Amino acid sequence: MPKPLQVYPAPEILVTFDPNICMHLGECLRGNAEVFDRSRPDWIRPVAASAEAIAEIVARCPSGALQATRPGIAPGKPLPSAGVSVAATRNGPIVIKGPITLELPNGTTEKRTGAFTLCRCGQTRHTPFCDGSHITVGFRSPA
Repeated sequence: MPKPLQVYPAPEILVTFDPNICMHLGECLRGNAEVFDRSRPDWIRPVAASAEAIAEIVARCPSGALQATRPGIAPGKPLPSAGVSVAATRNGPIVIKGPITLELPNGTTEKRTGAFTLCRCGQTRHTPFCDGSHITVGFRSPA
């Protein structure tokens, strides 16, 4: 059963977290410990830093599990080299960046424009997305 989307509002930014697709690399935790701290029940505190700083940290999320929207500010545009990039991480998932239509195992499709990750270890509970299971099972990339 999928975990619910977590929503963290503040006056200047709204941060959401989808725990079902997080690959647990910790970019957010390293970005600002005042905002992102897994030891707290409300682990994201968007009032603890500027909206600009939080948006920059969220943009570094490799899986797309973190998203941020700001009132009155349009979402970021794709990079000028707006193709699709695909990269296999060492001992982890495949990272996809760019606009893409993803066909899911149930036959439906999803349009994606940011980064997201696909499972490589075969142990995810949210096929085809990485949920960090590769860490628990000790997945190692083939040589």
